Amino acid sequence: MASKDQTASSSETTTAVADDTSSQQDAPPHPLQVTSPDSSLPSPSPRQRRCVAAYMDLTREECGRLFPSGRLRSQPLRLAGRPFYLTARCNMDQRDTFRCFGLFLAMEVDDVEEEEEGAPSPAASVTVEYDFAARTRQQSGDEFVSMYKGHYTFAAGKSCGYRNLLGMPWASFMGDGGGDSVFFIDGVLHLRAELCVKEDA
Repeated sequence: MASKDQTASSSETTTAVADDTSSQQDAPPHPLQVTSPDSSLPSPSPRQRRCVAAYMDLTREECGRLFPSGRLRSQPLRLAGRPFYLTARCNMDQRDTFRCFGLFLAMEVDDVEEEEEGAPSPAASVTVEYDFAARTRQQSGDEFVSMYKGHYTFAAGKSCGYRNLLGMPWASFMGDGGGDSVFFIDGVLHLRAELCVKEDA
């Protein structure tokens, strides 16, 4: 499956509303496993991390509950001192023709922690390079397939992502109608978001 290597276009980006999980307000944030790229080095603090890999696993049942327009927000993660989260969605594709699986990254408004010396301003923007990937039953081992990558300049309350991350209608993704989805491995969809703060030129 070919990866999509491009910056996020206006048709793929959205401005996050104040409550990005409005359709599932009672759902707790979904767990994330967050790692640093080089495990041989000492793990930096959340405020110092500039590159991370975030893993989000969704069961077939959790995905099924997203239909027809649900959203599931992840636990927050910190990148260069700023709070981000992932949102899995069932939404219409870019041309508004069919429902499909979408994945978005958003920068949260950080009004909880007090400012620390050297910490970034909550209002400051940051450019993040991202690579959204998924595992399939066609790949060996724990290999992920890059589905969409690019870069986006975030400010608090902004998000970007891809409405049709897996390149197929919702029914095909879920394996409805007697089909068998390649994206569910033992009933679980494995997603990875590699995120890295883009250094100023």
